[in-house]
Amino acid sequence: MTTVQFPSQDFPAPPALTLDCPEGWRPLTNVATQLAVGKEVPEGQFRPNVIAAVTRVRSTYTLDDAIREVTEALTPLDGYAEVGRETTEVDGRTMFRIEVTFSDPHGATMAQAIRLFVLDRGPVRDLVQLTGSCLAPQVESTWPEIRAIQASLRITDGEA
Repeated sequence: MTTVQFPSQDFPAPPALTLDCPEGWRPLTNVATQLAVGKEVPEGQFRPNVIAAVTRVRSTYTLDDAIREVTEALTPLDGYAEVGRETTEVDGRTMFRIEVTFSDPHGATMAQAIRLFVLDRGPVRDLVQLTGSCLAPQVESTWPEIRAIQASLRITDGEA
């Protein structure tokens, strides 16, 4: 009989993620994802947020696959416009960043900043997606904070 376990060398734990947040941002614990923070806003207003998700992917999955999947999901959105994109190195890891705007289902213009990392974890790979969102009227005051939170991301290996 063979016994397998998680976490283990064959099935490593997800990476640990750390974010630094400015004053006025707090953890969002009632979000179905690994890590999320939101800006404090008056009741009834859209809460700008940064959400991190870790997904275990095929061992052959690449950053190009992640970029293709994200852009294929974004481009059909009503009012889609790409603001900018780049691929760069962050702490020795290749990262892709794309910033876009689109219309949400209520007709408001949403701005999103997405950062993607594909981590080679030996027998597996993990996709880390960091998505910051706010409404267009919030961009002037909030976009620098979203970018700073995303730039603060630190990724460390999970425990085996």
